[in-house]
Amino acid sequence: MNNKPRSSASKIPIIWLIGYQFFILLFMEAYKYWLNSEFSSMFSSGFISLFLKNFSLLYTGNLFWITICLISIIAVINISLQLQKVNRTALNSLVVISIISIFFLAFAVFQGRLPRETLYENLVNLSQKGIQTISLSVFALMHLFIAISSCVISFSVLMKFYVFRSIWVTIIVLLLAFTVVFLFAYNHNDDYKLLVESRKTVDAGTVLGAAVWGGNRPSPVLRERINKGYDLYSYGIIKYIILTGGGAPGEMTEAEVSKNELLKKGVKSKDIIIENKSNSTLEQISYLNNNLYKKNNWKEIVIISDNFHLLRTQQICSFFGINAYTVASDTPLSAESSFNFCVKESFAVILFWLFGIG
Repeated sequence: MNNKPRSSASKIPIIWLIGYQFFILLFMEAYKYWLNSEFSSMFSSGFISLFLKNFSLLYTGNLFWITICLISIIAVINISLQLQKVNRTALNSLVVISIISIFFLAFAVFQGRLPRETLYENLVNLSQKGIQTISLSVFALMHLFIAISSCVISFSVLMKFYVFRSIWVTIIVLLLAFTVVFLFAYNHNDDYKLLVESRKTVDAGTVLGAAVWGGNRPSPVLRERINKGYDLYSYGIIKYIILTGGGAPGEMTEAEVSKNELLKKGVKSKDIIIENKSNSTLEQISYLNNNLYKKNNWKEIVIISDNFHLLRTQQICSFFGINAYTVASDTPLSAESSFNFCVKESFAVILFWLFGIG
């Protein structure tokens, strides 16, 4: 008699947790596409059409949300089948954590519209993008914790919420996932040998921008990227060279400095295309996709950058549906520098996979 009301009341957290997972799955799958589109509303017919056209079930970021949410739903369903055994506090704890996670998600999505100077300017000294990144990261960690906690409750003998067990499992999963991504970034093999040996011809090669030194000189990193682009051009592998990268006010942009270097080497001006306003890899590839790749009906391109950077550029190209080969520059790096760069790139790849930011 005493168990019946309790079981009935416990169905509300079950319904909430299943609904929460479905909402997160649908929202996060669409969010990264919307963030990298020109549509102001995620519910506009134009965006929905774009999303359905570009969505790929096998894309890594999409697979993450599908896997995590489905595992959570299965675990919660298993809990509902054994509801009489479940500790009520366990379910309530998951509900509370899920509500907090939605708060962080909502803050990340809408914080650009909040009056920062009155709400949190004195508390947080970060850019809008920095706040968005941290908020989304906290949300993702909480969501993963909820998924793991659901599994811990579902498959434990006493059906209880083991906080420390869930925390340790979450940490282990995060470390393993990051290690895998790091190894992929560190051991990335480019396509230079394949392109040269097969004498393959592609539509264009994109030299990603890097720092410019005083006197409008390319830094050693940028110079090596330019040299590699020139090699591919001189071999006849690429028809056009796209140069990307903005710069500080009053100085030549990275793209313009690169163009001057290529003109000195004898590259025809008509074969050079410059983009000189971007400040990030994502902006550069987004420009390439919207203004060149689609409009010119290109089939294949080459992305030229440093080896540690190529995994992320390849994944961004894959997200936009760009068929891209990757070629590494010959910039010499110490083992310590390679390690540090790959750690940063691994975080950047994960953030792009999950949220489409970069």
